[in-house]
Amino acid sequence: MPNRYVRLAGFDQRLDLTKPDLGVAGGAALLEQLLSDRRLPVPLRGLTCAEVCEKRGFIEPMSVYRRLGKVVAAHMRSDAEDRHYGGGESDEHKAYKDRAVRAAEEGGHTAVQERSSKDRAVRSDVLIRGTDGVLLGFESQLSSRNPREIQARDVAARRAGVLDAWQTDSQEMARDTAVPWLRTDRVPLELITKRDSPIPFRGGIRRIELAKCDERFPGPCPKRRTGKCGGWHPTTRPAERPFDEFIRDAASGLYVRAIVKVKRTAFEFWTPTTDHTAYLDAASDQPPAVMPRQRQVQYPMVDGDPTCRVRPPAAADHEAVSLPYIPAPRSPQSQPGKASPATAAPPFVYRGKCGAGVSPCGAPARFYAAGWLCDDHRP
Repeated sequence: MPNRYVRLAGFDQRLDLTKPDLGVAGGAALLEQLLSDRRLPVPLRGLTCAEVCEKRGFIEPMSVYRRLGKVVAAHMRSDAEDRHYGGGESDEHKAYKDRAVRAAEEGGHTAVQERSSKDRAVRSDVLIRGTDGVLLGFESQLSSRNPREIQARDVAARRAGVLDAWQTDSQEMARDTAVPWLRTDRVPLELITKRDSPIPFRGGIRRIELAKCDERFPGPCPKRRTGKCGGWHPTTRPAERPFDEFIRDAASGLYVRAIVKVKRTAFEFWTPTTDHTAYLDAASDQPPAVMPRQRQVQYPMVDGDPTCRVRPPAAADHEAVSLPYIPAPRSPQSQPGKASPATAAPPFVYRGKCGAGVSPCGAPARFYAAGWLCDDHRP
């Protein structure tokens, strides 16, 4: 599991996040202290990445928190997180990025790899600037990744004005509906790098066809379930498109991501802009189609999920906050029968009392989203 280990100032050995006691004496109480104090600036906590960043000579501050019952380590900066993902890029992944850049440039567009958005919230594998200000992000995902994370990245890209095209060669990932996957066959590296080699998208692209609900329409009205309504009803059919041609057409605005409701179910896929425009005109009197609730399912966190992720710091870096009390490792001479500061239970904080800090402040407080906080510790 990525980022299984972190390092804490004052400890010679690494802390194992997969163990309840972090693999050290008194680690259970230490973990609770690290999880409880979210008001402390992350760089002052003394917790650093002991995985890819450390191996590459970087000292990257980290914080820890619980998510779905598991302890997760979080980087402060997205480029630190990218080291974990970028370090594991396969040759096929790099070849798909190179091919997307070449296809876009041959269509007269500009394309760059690993370019961040203006707010640095999104970093696309390939960012293509197309016709009339179109920003197309090409994301190649060949390894398994939690669908919740994919969807979060896709939403962040939309907020930054980037429309992501997600490509995968995994049939298992393509069956998930977190994003409209553009599925290719699993082909060797030589075929990916070869210019003009036939690599079509087998899934993720559909054509929209409209049928008028009159006496020639087969069966009852799919909307009313009886009779004929006289309106237009959409149907879709799969359509293949070569890799290079699709990249150029999507950057030119000739293909768009569309959510179409067929009968009572909504689907999202890529379709020609002309098909989508005709569908919107025919459905102008209907509310916009939305994806069903299962798109928002909270997938359980499993061992294959990366624990290295960016999380906004709980306090500003410029705030002067004292370091928390970190217990030293228990010596062999310590008596197991006596309670030490590392095993002492934290004091209970009543409602209306400030709970900021490892040792709760206790001053009169108001309730905020972060908990009961006084005027000195309020957000």
